[in-house]
Amino acid sequence: MRGVSFLSFFFPKFCVNCGNSDFFSEITAVCKPCTKQNYLPQKQIEYRRQVKPPLDRFLFYDQVYYLQIRNKFERTLFQSLKFENERLLAEYFCLGHRSLFREFQRDNPDLLVLVPSSTKSGPRPYHASIALLNKWKKLWKIREDTSLRKVSSDKQSSLGFENRFFHAKKAFQFTKSDRIMEGLHVLIVDDIFTTGATVNEIARLYKQAGVRKVSCVVLLLSGGD
Repeated sequence: MRGVSFLSFFFPKFCVNCGNSDFFSEITAVCKPCTKQNYLPQKQIEYRRQVKPPLDRFLFYDQVYYLQIRNKFERTLFQSLKFENERLLAEYFCLGHRSLFREFQRDNPDLLVLVPSSTKSGPRPYHASIALLNKWKKLWKIREDTSLRKVSSDKQSSLGFENRFFHAKKAFQFTKSDRIMEGLHVLIVDDIFTTGATVNEIARLYKQAGVRKVSCVVLLLSGGD
């Protein structure tokens, strides 16, 4: 998003955290002081933002990267994004997405996948990761695979650790069987990484279909709070 929209001069967008309004709040719904106080401390930490793979289970995905860690501040904003229609907050959670570009320079993805959040063909009223998905599509100029569907109406967030893995085994399937997937690098885009059950199962389906590599980028890494 470039500049401030014309309507914002008449209807300014206030920061969802403190209620102030500035250029930052017009773009990300979070003002500059709140961004400096809450986002910059994460940005200044020197690390690759890669989720450490667990050693106690078999993994089908190759790597997972995250943009932010879910702490109290991020959790509150994320709930506003998902359930209160504060869509500008999607831009806030995409901050730093270009910093991950170098992680894929040696092996750019060939296909993007948005994790389905419901059994319907479209996203529930608004999928938190759509903004990130669109940015990645423009960055690499690659297409999105829309053949993955969620077939279970159960919500993953309401399940315990072990049940998440059992649920994921029957939660997703492909709607097309004639896709050419052999040798591709698939990048999964999701909103939050908790146990990795969903990403792992989707990666299994793609590996079974013949892809050579499955990576994932999420907005939030659970565990900060």
